[in-house]
Order: sequence, then C-alpha cells, then structure tokens
Amino acid sequence: MRFAAMLALLFVSFAAPIGAEEPVRHWEFAGWEGGGCYPALEIDHANPGRVYLGSDVAGLWRSDDYGDNWSFQTRGLGNLNVAVIAVAPSNSSTVYAGTKGGLYVSKDAGLSWQAADSLGGKIRFSRPASYRSIAVSRANADHVCVGSSKGIVACSEDAGASWRVLGPDYGPFDETTTITSLAVSPDESVLWAGSKKGLARYSFADDRWSILADAPKPVSDFVVVGTEKPTLIAAGQPSLWFSEDGGASWWPSAQVPNGDTSRIAARRDENGLFLSIIWNKGWEGGVLTSSDRGVTWQSANKFMQPDTVRNPTRAWHQTSGRVAALKLAKNPLIMLRSDWWGVFRSDDGGITWKERIKGAPNTVGSDIAVSPTGRIYVATMDDGLVSSSDGGVTYQPLFPTEGYSEDKNGHVWRVALTGKGAGTVIATSSPWGKNLNQVIVSQDGGANFKMARMGLPASRPKVNTVWGEGYPRALSVDPYEPNRVYVGIDGDDGGGLYISDDGGINWQEAPTQPPSKRIYNALAIDPTETTRILWGATGEKGGIYLSRNGGKSWENVLPDFQWVFDAAIAKDGTQYAAGDKDGPVLYVSHQQGAKWKLLKHFPGKGVCEAVTPDPYKAGRVAVSTVHWGDQSGGRIFFSDDGGEYWRDITGDLPEGAGAAAMAFGPDKYLYISRMAGSVYRTKLE
Repeated sequence: MRFAAMLALLFVSFAAPIGAEEPVRHWEFAGWEGGGCYPALEIDHANPGRVYLGSDVAGLWRSDDYGDNWSFQTRGLGNLNVAVIAVAPSNSSTVYAGTKGGLYVSKDAGLSWQAADSLGGKIRFSRPASYRSIAVSRANADHVCVGSSKGIVACSEDAGASWRVLGPDYGPFDETTTITSLAVSPDESVLWAGSKKGLARYSFADDRWSILADAPKPVSDFVVVGTEKPTLIAAGQPSLWFSEDGGASWWPSAQVPNGDTSRIAARRDENGLFLSIIWNKGWEGGVLTSSDRGVTWQSANKFMQPDTVRNPTRAWHQTSGRVAALKLAKNPLIMLRSDWWGVFRSDDGGITWKERIKGAPNTVGSDIAVSPTGRIYVATMDDGLVSSSDGGVTYQPLFPTEGYSEDKNGHVWRVALTGKGAGTVIATSSPWGKNLNQVIVSQDGGANFKMARMGLPASRPKVNTVWGEGYPRALSVDPYEPNRVYVGIDGDDGGGLYISDDGGINWQEAPTQPPSKRIYNALAIDPTETTRILWGATGEKGGIYLSRNGGKSWENVLPDFQWVFDAAIAKDGTQYAAGDKDGPVLYVSHQQGAKWKLLKHFPGKGVCEAVTPDPYKAGRVAVSTVHWGDQSGGRIFFSDDGGEYWRDITGDLPEGAGAAAMAFGPDKYLYISRMAGSVYRTKLE
C-alpha cells in the first residue's frame, strides 16, 4: 500500500496531465515595479487607506494602506486596459472598471470581476480620454451611468446587466466623440457629459440632451462640488472654468503657468473650496493647488522622491513627465497622483511626494535570459534592458542608464547571452525618438553598450508587418560560433533575415530571404547543425521555413500552420513551433524539421508563445498561451517528457495576458517575463 501510494503521489507531482488535481503552483515575484502608464486612480472614501490603481496593460491593483502596498486584483477582469475606476458611494464593495473591452463590475471590492453588458460593443473606454466617464448613484450602488468612447451615454439600474441609452443612439455629441467625464447633480435629476466638443446637459425629467453653448471646450475633466449651491468645474484649457447656475454662465480661473488644465481634484469644507489640478504640455506635466478658486496657483512638484530601488528605470525616467490621475483623500493632507511611470503619495498636502509603487509592476515584457551564473537579463517595451544579479530581488538599468536620448530610450525586444561566462550581451532595440532599428552589444556583462546599425535598414519597414511597423523581434546566436548572430525584422520593404559575423556590430542581408518576411519571434538555430535555421512567418504565406545551408535556400516545411509566432530548438535538436491554429497550438519535429506533428492544442483562446526548452534537463519544455488585444486569460504549461504530458502551472500567478518569454535558470527556477506585469519565478523539482 505504501509503495502504491508513493507511485500515485509521484504521478500527480511529475506527470499530471492538464486538468488533473495537484497542489496550486506558487510563483514569487522576481521583478521590479512601475514602468508603464497608470491612467486610473480612485479612492474608497468609506474605507480609509483603500485605493484602486489602473493600468493600460496589466489590469488593476488595490491598496489598503494608501499605496504602501499594492496587490493585483484581476480575477475575472477580461480586459486589462483600464481607463477609469469608480467606487459606489452607497456601498463601496461595488466597484466599476471601464476598460477598452467594456465595463466590469466587482461586488467584493475588486477581489473578483464580471463583465457587464456592452450594448453590442458600444460601451467602451479609452485612456487617457475616458478619465471620469462612470457616474454611480449616491443612493444605489447598482444605478450607474457610463459615457463611452463610442460617444453614447447609457444608464443601468442593475449594475450593467441591461442599459437604457440616453437620447439618440449616437450620443449627446456624435458617435466619434469620446465622453471624457460624467457628473450628476446633487438631487440626481441632471447628468452632465463632457467631451472635446464641450458640455451637454441631460434632464431625466425631460428625457433630452441640451448642448451648453457657452460652456468651455474642450473638456478633459468635469466635476460638481457641493450640494446646496453646487459649483461646476471644467478642465481642458489653460484655465479652469466655473459655473454656479447649472452651466448657463461661466468664468475662468487664472491661467496655469504651463500647458493646459487636464484633471481636477476638488474639496469643499469649512475652509472653503480647495482645488488641486493636473497640467500637461506634451510629455511634461505637474500638479498645482489653489485655495482661492484659482486666482493664484501653487506648484506641488518641488519635492518628488522616486523609488529607484523598486522602480530602477527612474534612474533615467524623470518625475517631471506627463501626469495621468490625481485624487484627494478625506484626510486633507493625503493626496495621490499617478503618471506614465508610477504612483506617488503626499502626506503634507502636496509639498512632498514619495513614490508608492510596491506591488504594482506594469512593465510589458518582450524577452528574458538567465546566465549560467544566475544573472537575469530582461528586455522590455519602454523600460529598455534591465538586469538582476540577486535572483530578481533588485534590478539595475543597463540600456538606457540615465537621461533621455532619442536613439536609446524605447523598446528592447530580444536579448541573447554569449561568450565566456555569458559575458557578451546582444539585444535588439527600437528607440522612441528615431525611426530605426538597431542592435546593442556589450562585452562586459552589460556595463557598456555599443549601438550597431551598419547594414541594417535605415528606417523601419511599413509593408506587410505584424504591427504597424517592422521591428527586430527575432534574434538568435550560433551556439558554437558566437560571433555569428541572426536577426529577423518583419516587413517587405527592408525586413527579412540579417546576419552578422563579428558579434553583432556589422550586418548584411541573408543571401536568400525566406518567401515571407512577416516574422514575429520565430527564429532559431539548430545546435546539432548550426547551418540549419528555422524561420516562422505569419499570415498569407505563413508557416515554418527551413534552411539547411545557413540561409542560402528555404523550404516551407509546415505550410498548413500559417500563424507561427515563436520557435525554439532544444539541445538534442528537437524543434518546436508555436502559434495559433484555431487556438493555441504547439508543433514538434524530431527529424531536423523535415516532418512535423501537432504536439498539443492547448485549451482556451489566444496563441501559443514563449516556447522554451530547458537547457539543463532534456525533455523539459515550457510554453505560454497568450491573449493579445489587452485580453486576460493567459496560462503557463509545462512538460517533463518532451510534451507527452502537460501540466497547467499557472497556479497563483495574477490573472493576465500570459508570458512574453521564459527562461530556465541554473538555480532550478523557471523565470517568466509577463506580457504585462514584470517577472515572476517558480521553483522546479
């Protein structure tokens, strides 16, 4: 009996197929926080300390201590691009999140979410425009009105299960005008809607909209302050605009010193009206305060303290950038603000600010590599290239490292480690400020980088690309000739396979290009025969293209698999191709690419990506299913026997889009760089 029980335990632990019961896999955070846009911020005034923070890629977080600690709250949140959050005043357990994919409702303070009806796709939200486009009744948490990026305004009495469109189907303005803000009168008889075309007023009694002809335009934010004699305040111009007669007449504040007013946080108490606003001008921004209705403005940006440990890219990303959201707590000294890189709190009314980012990672990953000594290298969109030498406890920026340079700051797509002790770091880059692609090379472990462009296209391709432009998202290095490096760029007008024979410094086009240049990540060199190259393409001429002679000729060996997004080859020559064929699929070849078979059709929607054979253990391989288009639902799968049996090891990972890349470390950890949400790791047996 003991022997039988032991066998059963071993089977569950090591070879349980998908769907079998096993202990929940634990993942530990091994990344850094910050590093992306946080467009939404909302305070639960009924629960001191509770705050919600939204991301445009990773979903949202909740804090119960005013941002000292954040935790992912994405269970059931089907779309991760959150533009606006609203807490019901009468029952703060009811929370609404407006996303690019529609409205989601939580009845348990964000612990779980359900999708509301979307009126056939007409209810959508977009950042940064849809900043205050949800209005919840003060008396009933299920009574809610929303303003859509599609222009309509609709109200529900059952928390979004059904809707009534207010006025015409095209909305108070037109179907192309995003509703930026909604506000209800104190007695809830009137609803105002703001947009770039101004303000509209809806009377529930008359069931009609009227455009306020004398109201300011555009309106980026709008609030109603007070109950007995409410003050209407609109932002969107160099001045705030005020009305105390329901919008019939208006007067301006003093102009802000820079840019335009963007967001409003206002409070009326025994001391009068306190205003705090965001101003933005291009990619610069800040916060101002006023206690005299905007006659004078005081800067609230003088003492900004970024968290360069938890948010290491603050070493080069300054705190003077565009500000996204601003909120006031009941405690008049506590204020919170978010920007395109993190979130800050002030405990002294805006005099000093400290970044409060612990637990809110927002990085969009693109690749990850772990050296034989355990050093982690992570390539990201926007955050550049970062590295950790302590298992992911702390990170340091490698490229860029300081300030802003138009040919450095931006996206780093792939990273490869070569040379003695993996001391040579090669990565591909697309900077924000220049229309080009490049390779960056370091021969000292990442301390110094050289940018290499010689022989690469002078500009990014535009024709037949996976996204709007062609990027160097495919990179592979000859394992025995580390000076021979391959890069794949998508696009017919300059894309294709490029080869370097001097470690990535100088480049030339492959002698013959694959018939389709529409590549994503799928480029791999066979370690058993390095002239054998796999090139995966997507779309009309998609498939797996095999070269047996170093790129001189190509054969489509898997033409029925037209949406190939990733490829990898194990040490023993086993070839894998991952992508989408009526769902996420993984193909395998044990015959040097000559013949292929379907290895696994994974459950759910999306694509199969991040296929990663373990270099330390034969037969071990991991993949992720990925949901693009801001959708959640990605999973992590793992096999110890070459794919005969698979385990879903997603475990306690926060729900998200899946992994962009994975790497096995020498410490027996599997590391993943998430599509959004930084790096996690799990210990393997």
